[in-house]
Amino acid sequence: MQPAQKSPEDRFYWLGGFLLALSLAARAVSLPIITSDYTYFLSKWFDMLQNHPGFTAFAIPFSDYAPMYLYFIKLLTFVPMPSLYSIKLLSMLFDVAVAMTTYFIIKKTAPRAYTEGQLFFAFALVFSIPTFVLNSSLWGQSDAVYAAGVLVCLYFVLTDRPLPAIVAFSFAFSIKLQAIFFLPVLVGYCLRKEKSAGYLLFIPLLYFVSIIPARLGGGSLGSLLLVYAHETAEYPSLSVSAQSIFALLGNYQFTPFAEHYLFLAGLVAAGLCALGVAALVYHFENLSARGMVMLSLVCVVLLPYLLPRMHERYFYLADLFSVLYVFYNPRRWYVPLLIVGTSLVSYMAFLSQVSWFSHLRVSLFYPSLVLLPTIAILLFESYRAVAASDTAVS
Repeated sequence: MQPAQKSPEDRFYWLGGFLLALSLAARAVSLPIITSDYTYFLSKWFDMLQNHPGFTAFAIPFSDYAPMYLYFIKLLTFVPMPSLYSIKLLSMLFDVAVAMTTYFIIKKTAPRAYTEGQLFFAFALVFSIPTFVLNSSLWGQSDAVYAAGVLVCLYFVLTDRPLPAIVAFSFAFSIKLQAIFFLPVLVGYCLRKEKSAGYLLFIPLLYFVSIIPARLGGGSLGSLLLVYAHETAEYPSLSVSAQSIFALLGNYQFTPFAEHYLFLAGLVAAGLCALGVAALVYHFENLSARGMVMLSLVCVVLLPYLLPRMHERYFYLADLFSVLYVFYNPRRWYVPLLIVGTSLVSYMAFLSQVSWFSHLRVSLFYPSLVLLPTIAILLFESYRAVAASDTAVS
C-alpha cells in the first residue's frame, strides 16, 4: 500500500512548525545572554522602579525612554523573576502580538484568500524574522511593543476604522518615537475623511495622558513632554549605527559646517518624502489594501534611510512590513530578504560584543548600498499601485 501523500496545506503547517521550533530554540538560548544595553540601562531602570514606591522614581530622571514603556517595567518589578528574563519575556510576548496581528491583517485584507495553513505559516514567518528574535530575546529591546501598536493601527486603517487606528497609533507613539515612520500614512488616511481629521489631535492628547502617572510621581512636566526631543539630541552623528544613506559616506570626516548642512538635507529629504506619502494616501481614496501596504512599506523604509542620527533598530518596522508586503505581492519575495538581510548585517556592529557574532561585523556601507536598489524597486511598485488606483477612478 502506498503511503498517503502530504497535501500542500500540510506542508505549510510543517514548515511553519519548523520555523516556530527554530525561533523558539533561538530565543531560549539567547535569554540568559547579557548585553551592554541591559547592564547600563535596562537593569538600572528596573532597579530604580523597584526601589521606589509607586511612580516616585520619576522624581529623579533615570531614563531617556517615554514613561509608557517604563510603566511596563514597573509592572515587571512585581513578577518573581530576574529582571533579565522578565524584560526579555515582555518583548517576546509582543513578538506574539505582532505575529498574530499580521495573521489577521493578511486574513482580512489580502487580495487573495489564504488557507489556514498558509496563514499559520505567515504567523510563524513573522515570529521567526531573525532581527525580531535577536531584538527581543538577546538584546532585550522593546521595539516589538511599539511595532504591535503600529501594526494594529494599520489593521484599522485597512478595515476603515479611523478612531481605533488613532488610539492604536497613540499607544505606539507613547512607547517609542520611531512610530512616526508610519505617521504619514495615518495622516493621509485621516485627512481624506472630514470627520476623521480631528482625530489626529488625540495623538498628542493621549501622549499627555500617558505621562500623568509619572508627573504625579514627581517627574518634571517639561522633561516628560520633551523626552523625545532630548532623545534625538543624544547621538549627534549623521549615522549612529544604521544602514542609512549616510553610511555610504563611510568614515569620511566632515567639517562641522558641512555636517550641519548634510543633517538639514536629510531632514528636508525625509520631510518631503513623508509629505509625498501622506498626499498619495489622501488623494487616492480607492487605494487597494495592497497599495496601502506598499506605501506603508515605502514610508517605514525610506524615512529612516534618509534621516540622520538613525540606529540600526530603527528599521524594525521596515523588516516587519516587508514580510507583510510579500503576502500582497508574492512576486517580490526577494524584497524582505534584502531588507531583513541588511538589518541583520547592521545588527552585528552592536552584537559583536556577544561571542557568537564577534567575527561577523561588516561595514554599514554594504547594507546601505544594497538598500538603494531595493528602495528603487519599492518606489516603482508604488508608482504602479497608484497608477492602477488612478485608472480605477477614471
